[in-house]
Amino acid sequence: MRLILIALTAGLFFGNSALAQSSSDPLDTRIFKNGWWVGAGVGYTDLDADDIDFDDDDFGFNLAIGYQFLNYFGINARYRYLGEFTDTLTGPSGTGNTDVEVDGFTVGVTAGYPITQRIAPVIGVGYYDFDFDANNGINDNDSQGLYVSGGVATQIGRVVIQPNLIWYDVDDYDIYGAEINFFWKFEAGN
Repeated sequence: MRLILIALTAGLFFGNSALAQSSSDPLDTRIFKNGWWVGAGVGYTDLDADDIDFDDDDFGFNLAIGYQFLNYFGINARYRYLGEFTDTLTGPSGTGNTDVEVDGFTVGVTAGYPITQRIAPVIGVGYYDFDFDANNGINDNDSQGLYVSGGVATQIGRVVIQPNLIWYDVDDYDIYGAEINFFWKFEAGN
């Protein structure tokens, strides 16, 4: 197992060096330069419960850190606050407002390819771990699973702007979001 990890690490290192040195592609933009980035974003999320008549939407935010490697691939970790969702439920004990607050962490990978000098479609897939804090009729719980995202990235100076759509595969809810993210790239030596 150690030999496999050493071989993969060496392959990534030497492959990345070869790609960086042969980067004469006219579509090679600063969007996909290797390096660290930090970012934040705002978003709009729609939450719809499957088993009960609960549907609401809210605004939230995310804070992120990531690393771009091999020119077109990256990894990231984020804290996401999806929002506080409120709806009126009717149950055996009467009618009342129910609030569900959703936040947690995601880790994921992204891939993108520039179609012009400054525009690149980007797709992502990852893992989420969310807390659902609720009252009045819905149980508090934690949920883990996969998410899928897709969007378009562009760069102005060292800031990457990326609007995207995101879908979370949650057992008891349908959760869809639209967000716009801003990343500041560290480009030491450039």
